[in-house]
Amino acid sequence: RRRAMLRSHILLKRLRAKCVLRRCHKEIKQRSLRHLAKSSSISSGTSLKEETESNKIKAYIELAKPELSALVIMTGTWGFLLTGSSSIVACTSTVGGLVLAAASAASWNQAAEVPYDKIMVRTRTRPLPSGRLTLTEATTFSGVTGAAGVLALLTGTNTVTGTLGFLNIILYGMIYTPMKRKSIYNTHVGAVVGALPVVIGWTGGGGALLDATPAVLFSVMFAWQFPHFMGIAWKYRKDYKAAGYRMISRDDVNGDRTSTWAMTGALALCTVPFVSTAVGMTSSMFLVSSSIPNAGLVYTCYKFRKNTSSRNANKLILIGFIYLTGFLGLMFFHSTSEALRIHYTSLRNILRRVGKSFCVHETQIKKNPIPEMCPTSTSKVEKILDRESTTLQSTSSISKR
Repeated sequence: RRRAMLRSHILLKRLRAKCVLRRCHKEIKQRSLRHLAKSSSISSGTSLKEETESNKIKAYIELAKPELSALVIMTGTWGFLLTGSSSIVACTSTVGGLVLAAASAASWNQAAEVPYDKIMVRTRTRPLPSGRLTLTEATTFSGVTGAAGVLALLTGTNTVTGTLGFLNIILYGMIYTPMKRKSIYNTHVGAVVGALPVVIGWTGGGGALLDATPAVLFSVMFAWQFPHFMGIAWKYRKDYKAAGYRMISRDDVNGDRTSTWAMTGALALCTVPFVSTAVGMTSSMFLVSSSIPNAGLVYTCYKFRKNTSSRNANKLILIGFIYLTGFLGLMFFHSTSEALRIHYTSLRNILRRVGKSFCVHETQIKKNPIPEMCPTSTSKVEKILDRESTTLQSTSSISKR
């Protein structure tokens, strides 16, 4: 009996020990599961936070309209380069200030048009209508970028440039934006806003505001806005009408009025080479080379006038960008700026010297000079540089011998 009782007592202890072990294992397993769940929730929360921050940054970039900034950078840099300035500080301040000012104006515009952007298919996915940014965030962003842009222009360049940058933001936000719902001539005000960056680039490089050159630069960008914006206005005319915007394309059944304004802008651009040559801003060869992009733009406007389809409107927008790049490049290449000629080893001047070696009036007419036929400019700087190049060539040929 004693042995039996002892055995049963031992078995009971073993059973109790097994139960305790099972409970311990179960508790350890539950604790490990809780720990895993907690750590996964923390990691998912961290990744969600990182994703939210990334989306915010993308929304702010979209609010700033990077495509507008790209155009501002191109035109502002072009205006700056024409001055011949080699100041890196002035160049960085001018371009950076212009980008910030453009971001401020674009975000101000979107903050003021949230109810109407929700109606338009083209704009309903923007940061504010889609709810990715709040109105407070957008207005704060507009104020900060505007102040930073004007400050960069004031401190890095001069007072005139900073003032022009400030006025352009005000013109865009306080005049152009509300005018879009009141008058079809809002495009003309928008054209002024789009033309000012090139003047800001010119003054940022040290150029005088009251001069023929900034007037010509302004006229180029002002006239270019009309073919460009007429293409956009016609392509999205239904959207603009639904939102209550008074664009030139509104109630223009056949597109006659829209295409007429586009053609007017293209023809106005054809007169620019004559004016720039007359005031001594470009050489006479600009009249010849610029005829190619001008003919292309006029032909595109003519096609749009004959058939005002969305396809031709898209072509007009695309050709407009190609035209602007080529036209500005040719004007820079044919510029008679004394400051640009001093940089003898620059790519522009090297290409000009190469071009002269293939040019008929340089290789043939100059041998038998006929002043009224030769359209090349004969400035003092150009004569000195030509003399220096001749000296260098003769020196190198003697050294080779």
